Amino acid sequence: MIYMIDAWLERPDPYIRVIHKERKIPVLEWSSGQVKEMIAQGTLCPFDFIDTHTNEQELIKELFILSCLDNIH
Repeated sequence: MIYMIDAWLERPDPYIRVIHKERKIPVLEWSSGQVKEMIAQGTLCPFDFIDTHTNEQELIKELFILSCLDNIH
């Protein structure tokens, strides 16, 4: 399965979504408060989303792991 990232971190109400490319449905989603908290805690680095050397699929794997960790707490 192939996924893509839809994220807008610069806006006042940032969001992150991981979307299934073929079905065009979000499979992971973080709202403004969650994104701001993850950035403040250092769990999420906004520069990973703009760095052209970052492998998007690797970043998606990390987001899936973060999602799992969120569900454990």
